[in-house]
Amino acid sequence: MPLAFAPACLPVLRGGLPHATAHDALALVVSVTPDLPAWPAVPERSFRETALAQAAAGFPGLTIDPEYARISVDHAAAEIGLDHLGLAYLRSEPGAGILPSDHAAGLGELLRLVGHGHHARALKGEVLGPVSLALQLTDEDDRPLAYDPALREALLHHLSLRVAWHHEQLSPYADNVIICLDEPSLDALSLPLCPIDWEEGMGMIERLLADMPGCRGICLGGGVSWAAVLALPIDLVLFDAYEHGAALIQSAEAVSSFLERGGMLGWGIVPADPVALAHEHADLLTQRLERAVDYLSAVGGLDHGRILAASLITSSASLANLSVEAAEQALRMCAAVSRRLRDDHGLE
Repeated sequence: MPLAFAPACLPVLRGGLPHATAHDALALVVSVTPDLPAWPAVPERSFRETALAQAAAGFPGLTIDPEYARISVDHAAAEIGLDHLGLAYLRSEPGAGILPSDHAAGLGELLRLVGHGHHARALKGEVLGPVSLALQLTDEDDRPLAYDPALREALLHHLSLRVAWHHEQLSPYADNVIICLDEPSLDALSLPLCPIDWEEGMGMIERLLADMPGCRGICLGGGVSWAAVLALPIDLVLFDAYEHGAALIQSAEAVSSFLERGGMLGWGIVPADPVALAHEHADLLTQRLERAVDYLSAVGGLDHGRILAASLITSSASLANLSVEAAEQALRMCAAVSRRLRDDHGLE
């Protein structure tokens, strides 16, 4: 379900932040992106706040060992809980998808903030997607769960409940809720030894998206098949426009069709690489994005202003691996690019 307002180049956080406390991380988010705050993961606070631990939390047979930074699933223990998980999925019980508070301090901080009256146009959350979760989460023998069809299916049930619970937490405080599936491992589907082929992976994502309430987003990493991704039932795509913007232009027709049916683009124009970030400036990044929009408009046939009206501004990847200073610089640069575009084009 697309947003009930035009994104109009608003800035938004992608992924987590490197701060030591959720309070400090959310304070940055709210000061820089007040209209569209995302709750930040803070993996520096706890290993349980890493993307994998947050997505896997509560899955049957799961063990999280912060001391050794290890997460695994025991097959025998998992099998005991699969029936209960499947039943909760069939009954559509969001409570079964709860994310424990020690895995999501940023969510707790955001809920307290909006509960005390902070008004936002939309609230955003993020969770590791089914392909990346299946490839990254391993069993007791370090074998990815993607190799086990039954556990792969169970992961879909688990994520569907997690997303439903997530939406249930945010929706009382905003008319618009964005939940993004983060798929950093999507390009692995094209590798010859990957246990999931491209068609199976797209099918997993499509099934999860079909169950998702609210505005359905996906976060992409490197090069992917744009035509295949945009054929999914999604409303928003956050992508690396800094390194991989050219691939978007090459799929201009598919992008135009996506935008015409109400889709939105999250331009990751601010680099999340510390070396590249140190050499960039908001004015240069704004010009770079404008050129990409010009090309997309010329090839795809959509009006330049319409593309910007359906756009968000973000970073090329999560900022959690940067220093605190660099992460703050990157998020503020997203806001600066947003401000320039909105001022130059009269966006509201």
